[in-house]
Amino acid sequence: MENFIGKDGFNWWVGVVENRKDPLKLGRCQVRIFGYHTENKQLISTEDLPWAPCLVSPNSQQSFATPKEGDYVMGFFADGESNQAPTIMGIYTGIKVSAGGDSGFQDPRTPEEIAAAPNPPDGIIVESVGQPTVSPSARGVVANTPQGRAANNRTHICNVAVEINKDVAVVKSQVMGIVKLIRTTLEGLWAGTSSTPVIEEAKEFALALKAKVKLIQKELEPIIDEIRAYQEYIQYLQQLVAYIQSLPAQLQALLAQCLAEATVELKTAQQAVSTLTDQTQVLNTLKAEVQAVIDVQETASSANVTSITVPQLS
Repeated sequence: MENFIGKDGFNWWVGVVENRKDPLKLGRCQVRIFGYHTENKQLISTEDLPWAPCLVSPNSQQSFATPKEGDYVMGFFADGESNQAPTIMGIYTGIKVSAGGDSGFQDPRTPEEIAAAPNPPDGIIVESVGQPTVSPSARGVVANTPQGRAANNRTHICNVAVEINKDVAVVKSQVMGIVKLIRTTLEGLWAGTSSTPVIEEAKEFALALKAKVKLIQKELEPIIDEIRAYQEYIQYLQQLVAYIQSLPAQLQALLAQCLAEATVELKTAQQAVSTLTDQTQVLNTLKAEVQAVIDVQETASSANVTSITVPQLS
């Protein structure tokens, strides 16, 4: 045999898809090929066009989608110069035009047929007349696309991590405020030119207060670390929920128990935040005691008192 597939020359072609309703469900399309078929449907109707299978990447078999009516495609004839067995190799991108018409080399469907075909929900844009046939997401367009709709549908998920971050930031701010107040008090006490029993006693009180605040800060560190761990876990839960929402309804029922267990974990995180709030109340009490030290210093300076009772630490 001198002439067989792969050794008979490479005869390639360009054509337009006119039908993709393959009765064998193999993803084949009926293509009207430039130079081989006339645009006159009275001579060659869409039903008489040859069926052309599509070449599919070995890595994309599960995500294969057939070309659509009106798509310009390129391919080759598997039977060489006989030109009766076209195979589609790829699709040309272009600008989508209106369908319908009596001549070939275009989408032959009527507006009624297009409306009856499966379409995306209202407001979702996949392709539109006058726009590139490249998908909106590939062009950087998110609004009114399936990806954008999916993202909007997930906005109801509570971002617990953000709320916990706010609580941690508030506590840190309060702690730093108290530490700054203690430092200012000590600087004021030690700036005096003379040493009196009142000043010395106030210094000892301030030093003891500073040590106590430092101890509380140390106790807060593991709590904050624990909350950060909950933040990471909550982010994982959010990703899990987003994944579950993309699954069919029957799988959602199977994962209901997982979500219930996740709810328990979230309640534990809330308890951790409550514990942190209790520690904040202790720090507020210490802040009031520092203010009492300042009052002692001011009273001693204005009244020249030699003995004042300094409030004891709680």
